[in-house]
Formats: sequence, C-alpha cells, structure tokens
Amino acid sequence: KPDSGKMSKHFQFETGLSVTGSNADHRTAVLPSEYGTVAINLHNAVAGLTRNQKVSGGNDSYASAINHAAEELASNQGKSLVVCGSNNKNIQVLVNSINHMLKNYGSTVDIDHPSYLRKGNDADLKMLADEMNAGKVDVLINCNVNPVWTLPSSFAFASGLEKVGFKVSTSLYRDETAQMCDFTCPDNHYLESWGDANPCDGKYALTQPAISPLYNTRQLIESISIWSGGSDKAYDSIRKFWNENLLGKQSESVFFDQFWNKSVEKGVFEIAGSEEHEALEFTADVSAAASGLSGKSSGTYELFLYQKTGIGDGRHANNPWLQELPDPITKITWDNYVTMAASDMIALGFNVHLGQEQESNMITITSGDVVSESIPVVAQPGQMPGTLGLALGYGHKAWKIAEKIGVNAYPFTGFDGTVTYEAFGVTVAESPEKFNLAATQTSHTIMGRDSVVRETTLETFNKGNREEYNPVVTLATHEGLKAVKGITLWEEHKEYEMGHLWGMSIDLNTCTGCGSCVTACFSENNIPIVGKDEVRRGREMHWMRIDRYYSTDANESDSSIGGYRERENPGAMPEVVFQPMMCQHCNNAPCETVCPVAATTHSSEGLNQMTYNRCIGTRYCANNCPYKVRRFNWFNYIADSKFTSHNPSQDDLGRMVLNPDVTVRARGVMEKCSMCVQRIQTGKLEAKKKGTAVEDGAISTACASACPTNAITFGDFNDKKSALAQNGLSDRAFRVIEDVGTKSNVIYMTKVRNKEKTEA
Repeated sequence: KPDSGKMSKHFQFETGLSVTGSNADHRTAVLPSEYGTVAINLHNAVAGLTRNQKVSGGNDSYASAINHAAEELASNQGKSLVVCGSNNKNIQVLVNSINHMLKNYGSTVDIDHPSYLRKGNDADLKMLADEMNAGKVDVLINCNVNPVWTLPSSFAFASGLEKVGFKVSTSLYRDETAQMCDFTCPDNHYLESWGDANPCDGKYALTQPAISPLYNTRQLIESISIWSGGSDKAYDSIRKFWNENLLGKQSESVFFDQFWNKSVEKGVFEIAGSEEHEALEFTADVSAAASGLSGKSSGTYELFLYQKTGIGDGRHANNPWLQELPDPITKITWDNYVTMAASDMIALGFNVHLGQEQESNMITITSGDVVSESIPVVAQPGQMPGTLGLALGYGHKAWKIAEKIGVNAYPFTGFDGTVTYEAFGVTVAESPEKFNLAATQTSHTIMGRDSVVRETTLETFNKGNREEYNPVVTLATHEGLKAVKGITLWEEHKEYEMGHLWGMSIDLNTCTGCGSCVTACFSENNIPIVGKDEVRRGREMHWMRIDRYYSTDANESDSSIGGYRERENPGAMPEVVFQPMMCQHCNNAPCETVCPVAATTHSSEGLNQMTYNRCIGTRYCANNCPYKVRRFNWFNYIADSKFTSHNPSQDDLGRMVLNPDVTVRARGVMEKCSMCVQRIQTGKLEAKKKGTAVEDGAISTACASACPTNAITFGDFNDKKSALAQNGLSDRAFRVIEDVGTKSNVIYMTKVRNKEKTEA
C-alpha cells in the first residue's frame, strides 16, 4: 500500500490487455512474435547494468520501456522478480538467467521448495497421440481429462482414439472425450473424495470429503484397485501409504493413529526439504537459448490465445455462474470473441465497439489447415495492432450449459516441443452474418467525472497535498458546487450513537478486478442466473459489479472517434481502474424517499434494507439511485439452459445450491446488496452468547471473504479502533459522487500508481 510512502513497481510486456497488465504501473504492448526479442533485450540491458555476459541477438525494439525496466530491476537486486508467461523453453531460460543476474535466487525465487505442480510433459503426450494413430495402443484410460477437446489439431487425438481397442473415461461429465470412449466410469467430485498431494518439496496435504457422493460414482483410486484385483477403499489406500512412507519422516515417534488424526485435522504435514535442492544453481546455456529464438514472420495477423479469469481452460465452463460473470476486461458474458485493435477494425470497415452497443461483425480465422467457425469481433483498447486475441475454454459440444457457447480455440494451439499458444501468418475473412454480444457495462470512461474514481501518482501522493489528489467535494446546489453546512432534507440518524454503524472500505490500489467477489455474492445470496438474452436487455441480477474504466486522451468535443460513442473514446493504450460497486447504504438514501409502500427503509445500524413481500415493483427506487445498483427481478429464474419459470427451492439438487439463510425471491420485487445482513446477525448472536462485544473482523461479508487481495474491509464505523474506521481517516478515503450528498457507508481509497508525474 502507498500509505507508507513506498510501493512495488510493476512492468508488463504483453500483446492483449490482461488483468495483470491492466494493474501494471508501466505496460507495453508487443507482438507475440517479439516475445523472444523482448526477453533478449531485457536480458542484455540487465547484463550491462550488472556487469554480466550479454547474449547475441536482439535489437532496439521497445528500447525505452526495456531500459526503464532494467534500471529498476538492477537497483533492486534480490528484491525483484521477472516472470515469464510464455511456454517457450528458450524464453524461460533467458528469464531465469535475468533472475540469476539480479541475485533473486534464494530470495524472491524459492529454491528450497521447488513446485511439483504442472509437471505434464507435452512431448510425451504427442508421442502417445502418434502411437494411437499408428494403432499401437490397445487400452487407454483418460483420468478426468478431455484431450479430444483441449489438444492442438496437429495431435489428431480424436482420430487416434478411434483406433484404440479399449478406452475408458473417468470424467464427471459426458464430455467430448467421454462420448468417444467405450465406458464412462465417473470419478467422485473432489469434495466427495479422500486425497493427498505433494504440491512442493517438503509439504504434503490431505483432503477429506465434505459431502457424501450425490450420484452413483466411485473414486478413481478405488476403481484402479478393483480393476487390479484388489478391494481397497480410497481411505484405506491413502492411510496405508502415509503409514508406510511418511510416518518414518517425522521428527518424533508417535503412534500412527495420533499422527494420522493430527495430519487430517491440520490438512498439512511438513518435513525438511530434500538436500538435493539446497545447492540449486543456474547452469543453463543462455547463449544457446538466445540463438534458438530466431524471429518469426508475422504474416497478416498474429493470433494469441489466452484464458479468461472466470472460464479459465474451460473445465468448469458448464457452471452458469462463471458464464454470467463478466470478463474483467471486456465486461462481456456468455461468449468468447476475437479482440482487435480499433485501428485494425477501422481498416477492415468493421463496427468499432466495446461490447453490446452495436452488432458485431463476424470473421473466420485461418491458421495453416485450421479454419475456425464464425466468431464475433470486439475492439480492445490496449491491444497491439496487427494481432487477434481469442479466449480458450469455449465451444463445447456436449455440455448442457456450455454447449454451443463460443468457439473452441484449442485447435489453434501449436506444438514446438511444448504446446504453444501463438499462431503466426493468420488470415481473416469476413462472414456475412452479424452477432449480438451481452455486456454489462456500456460507459467505459469516467467522462471527466473526478468524483467517480480518483487516482494519482506516488510522487504526487508523497508530497502530502491532499487537495491535489483527493479534494474535498462539497454539496452540489443549483449554484454549482458550493459548501452547504447544516442544510439537509434528511434527519440525522441518532440511533447510530448507541449501536453499530456497518460499512465497508474498498482499496482501489489493491483491487485487481478479478471478479471473485461477484461470484461469492452470487453463491451467498441466492442470486439467479438470467442468461445471455436478459443480460443484453440490461436485466442482469448481480448485486455487485466491478466497473472497469479506461483512461482517454480524446478531447471532450470529439465525437464518434473511430466508431466509439461520444466522449467514450478510450486511449489506444489506456490505463485502467477497477471499482467494485454495490449498494452504498446511504445515510441520506434517495431510494427510501420515493418508495410508495416503504419497502426500502433504513435500519438502526446504517443498512439500507429491503422488505421483499412489501415491494410492488414500481422501480422508483432504481430510477432514483445515483449508483444504479438496484436490480428488478423480472422472472422466476433457474440456472438451466432454457431458464424456464421454476423455483429452484422446489428441486432437490437445486435446493442444495441455495443458502438456507437467505430467501429465494419471487418475481416482481427489487433486490440489492444487503451487506450480508444474515452474516451480521449471526456474528451478533455469537458475540451475545459469549457475552462480549462484536470484535473487529468477526463478521465479514461474502465479497470481503472471497477477495484474494483483501481489498474489501467490512466493519463498524462506531468502533473507532476498527480497520474500517482507520481507513475512513486515511487521506486516500473518498465517497463516490459524494457531491450528491448521499453520505454513503462505503468508502473508497484513491488509486495510486507508482510512476512519476512526468510519466503520467
């Protein structure tokens, strides 16, 4: 956090705008064919500053950005880290060499506990595919994988699988691979299973089932035992293994039952790391790696494949929560699409838009002998011109929810010793049809409204002039912005003085925009999925959203520049700010004054609360809300492919998804964030049973609990020692459009970028 006057600094070199890149202090867009060049140039720049040996190759591309990054790295040796996002071994070797020159090995790079995750071997998998196609494989068991769908087209896995004499799938779902197998023997879900893992050296983990199996499934380890002529249950097999292999490695002698019970309770068992890793040194041939990074012809376009935050590699694409979660960058739901730079779309004569404002042009992509289905095109600010971006994880042909949503991008992956996620010399052809996408955000810049989002540089922040980066906003009147004291249409809430005043703070510097909070809110509060068509109508039911704002260098008088709406023209390489937005629980709440039946009222603890069975659906409150965070329930939704009128609480499996502490709302009522009032009540009751006051941190909302960066803090403003109250005293604290005078109970912390003011 910048409050100490210091911050880490993040440089990003990438092709398309990613969640990581959007949070960078310095971001540079590059072509995929230049990843190797960037690695060589950065390596040589660092080598020159640290007096190490340079490698051959490289050029002057991106010299200014690379030299800046190298200077910052060299001045922070042992406290820096260079990470490689490419699957190219030669680039990884160069990146490891940079970390070695920066003395990061043993400090920011842990060499004592090497990771054992992701140890698959692409070359071995290609060899298997070749042997299958040659008819050399008689039996194949696919253990919870879907290679028919996920492997490059060059592997020809599907045709090879047809030549296998006996094939089995243990997938939980009837996926593309399972459909081609002779038998599907579904494994237990991981929450129904016993298991163990060795994620890194010296650390072991035990998992135990949280629920009994819902269906007639069997854990894979039990199936293997039975197929081998045994009869061991998973519990017995794992317990036996630990007794024979781990008991002797502990520091003190105890009976195995005691050791086992303690390990199961903790879930983790640690031993000293293997000595063979303590002397790990960097010994790779860097010159050979650099010489292996010869330049590649870019052709017409270059294609890069990526994973969305919600859908990932597609193994959970059948989960409608994830399909309806807006992509953090594009804010589009329910589809994948090709992203392009606006300049490229203009050159092709396409509609330039950022989501659902217009119909999308459709194209087909050709790379070698792989030709895609028609895919919609979307403009993506920050993307390198001459490139196409396409998300993996879509295009399933077998699943109920994910079937026919998007296009499968895996055939475009290549193989060069390892699976690659870039394609060069790609051509596009326009399709005659048009396509409608479903986005949840239509305003992409703040249009000069400084009271919505505030940001500054570390240099400005360290000067301590609060008015420069976080000015005090006075109440708006008909005469403009004018300080008005003691005049309000609302009576002050005196009850706060004796009780709680619940609220929340959100640090814009820590929020990455990932969307974990949105999905957590879905799960906690029984929020219905509405489907793509309703999202397109603006009827999504999310109780909270994450607004993503682009910076812009367009003049306010410009209109429809490059096809964008008036005053909505992002810069070609914009900076990005993410802002979680939910009901602000205003003390002067505009929604409360317009409800004709008093369905929305103010609690004695500062919460704006809804009485669902009193709401008659006039939607006056939604129209009067300046934050647009209230949701009208149009239908009785259920999460299935047709979204028919059906109450999930009456379905046995649907009921298991619901939180019993929260009602399932009927159609025709208004919904919004309740600050997880059910959790507040539980926390108060627990404190009452203990005979103590509610301790700070004892109650947390679903969004705050799920936030991986702890950007959201929930608490009691009346507890002056609470983290929330302290955040409210920070010079970075502000309220969104506070000049309206709503006096909300949600405060935000100004975003600070670690870059000099002259760079902004």
